[in-house]
Amino acid sequence: MQRHKRYMTTTISFDRVSDIYDATRGLPTGVSEQVTDFILNLISPTAETKFFETGIGTGRIAIPIAKKGYSYTGVDISHKMLSELHQKLEGISHQLTTVKADATFLPFADNSFDVALTVHVFHLISAWKQALAEIRRVLKPGGIYLYSHGNMNSIRVNEDVNQDRFEFHKRWKAILASYGYVLPRYGAKEDEVLAELHQQGATLETVIAATWCIEMSVDKLLQHHESKIYSSAWNIPDDIFTCAIQDLREWCLQRYNSLDYNFSEERKFKFVIVRNWA
Repeated sequence: MQRHKRYMTTTISFDRVSDIYDATRGLPTGVSEQVTDFILNLISPTAETKFFETGIGTGRIAIPIAKKGYSYTGVDISHKMLSELHQKLEGISHQLTTVKADATFLPFADNSFDVALTVHVFHLISAWKQALAEIRRVLKPGGIYLYSHGNMNSIRVNEDVNQDRFEFHKRWKAILASYGYVLPRYGAKEDEVLAELHQQGATLETVIAATWCIEMSVDKLLQHHESKIYSSAWNIPDDIFTCAIQDLREWCLQRYNSLDYNFSEERKFKFVIVRNWA
């Protein structure tokens, strides 16, 4: 494949939440290992196998694999996220290489890697098709791509989305819209990525790598929104945000009767195994 010329794109950096990312987005103890054990059992890597990840972040998937001695390369646009990753690796022998780079212009030669991964990334990249093309370019013929999107980037309730939390997020969007602010959409939804992969001739298989339960209440979810830990809130004007959060809190009290209302749920770490693509 011919490499495309670089052009301007919107890719969301997590610099501002790098120090709390693992506390708010990290996987529970043992789940990262379950996910990486699943990956290793699927791939059956050798000493020559080269892994690659776009949006490596703080390394929640990469580090358990790198600790086992496999070659792992990752890119991220956030310097601070990469710094958090390297702090975790201090004093540990590994073959993990990170590069601060944009997902739409990877600094690697064609056919460089045997396995590529993205986890909860494409909704943050406006030129997501270009980022997908770059992954395809650097993946070796016959290589495997593991795609995971995340379970709240949806316009409808499905088996991966808790009904109560879906209603909460739908109401939040409606409140913001009432103040004239529409939450921006930066990148792709899951079904769009899968449709693109299918159109390109790939075969797709959906698997569950791990399941776990999260403890969550209405109050805790409200606190997360008030603290702006989610990227969707970062550009909301302060005056609108203050009023909208108050409206959301009042709606929650009316809808759920108590801020202690239980939003706990089972989470699934879903991968789509992409084959016959590169």
